[in-house]
Amino acid sequence: MKFNLGTALDIFILLIGPWILYTRVVEILENGVSAYPIISIIIVTLALVFSVANLYKAIADRQRKNSNKR
Repeated sequence: MKFNLGTALDIFILLIGPWILYTRVVEILENGVSAYPIISIIIVTLALVFSVANLYKAIADRQRKNSNKR
């Protein structure tokens, strides 16, 4: 199976992103609200959204390419 770098990075973000979000929420609950965890949550959430969108687009393109070959 052939992966390009972008797809591999998207999969990596999907694997590690929820863990980062969880640790930041725990940090907020323990230490109170501060700027760093909030900014981190926003950035990681955006990365997750774009990763899902990119992977969805890649899968849709692959399916369309396969259906055109038949």
